[in-house]
Amino acid sequence: MMKRCVRKLQKRIDGFHYWDARVSSVNCNYFADEIEIAFSDGEAEIIYKFIGCYKSIFDHVKAYDKQRPVREMTLSQIPYFLQDIEVGSIVEDEVNLYTCKINMFPLYLEVWCKDIDVIAVRI
Repeated sequence: MMKRCVRKLQKRIDGFHYWDARVSSVNCNYFADEIEIAFSDGEAEIIYKFIGCYKSIFDHVKAYDKQRPVREMTLSQIPYFLQDIEVGSIVEDEVNLYTCKINMFPLYLEVWCKDIDVIAVRI
C-alpha cells in the first residue's frame, strides 16, 4: 500500500515540473515537526508540506560561498533551485514513514515524515 502511495505522490510532485524552479521559502516549524518548501510555477505557488517529521537533515555545500545572508536577499537573488525530488518509504521501529530527498543546490534536504501534502495556490 505504501509503495502505491509513494508512486502517486512522486507523480503529483513531478506533475508541477519543479525542475530549475527557484525556491522562494523553506520553513521549519514546531520543533521540526513540519517543514514547508515553496516555489512558483508562474501560475501557482506550490508548497510541499512535510507533516509529522522524525528526521530532517539540511546539508549546505560548504564550498559554496554565502556572500551575504539570505534574509537580506530579494527573491531574484535567492540561489536555491529545485533539481531533483525523490520520494520513498521506510519502516523504522514498525512505523511507516515517507522519505524525501531534495536537491536544491547548493542545499540538500532529507526528510522522514508521516505525511506529505502538495498544495497549489493560484496566483
